[in-house]
Amino acid sequence: MERKLVKAGIYGLLLGLLFSIIYHPDIISLNNNGAYSGYVVPMREYMFKVLRTAIKICFASIIVAALVEYYKSLPKGEYSIKQFVLGIIKSLIIGTVLFLIVFYIIGILTHN
Repeated sequence: MERKLVKAGIYGLLLGLLFSIIYHPDIISLNNNGAYSGYVVPMREYMFKVLRTAIKICFASIIVAALVEYYKSLPKGEYSIKQFVLGIIKSLIIGTVLFLIVFYIIGILTHN
């Protein structure tokens, strides 16, 4: 199990690096009263953004791999794969809805 978690961590870090390099722009455009200006993000700041996102994805992949390994170690009669997948989908939907509600309320409270 430890080998699979390390593998998931390494692959998650590599995919996280690739994803965050594509996701985070190195040039930011600003709109100042109708005129657009752009500036290059300093290399140090850009690298920290990329690494922060890659490490988050790495930890998420380790957690998913641990959950899958835990599910595989359960006795076969206890849970079915359908129940496992439905539980993950339900928790994902509930978490997403709660996330959106909280940020919607924060947006309403902080809007001037």
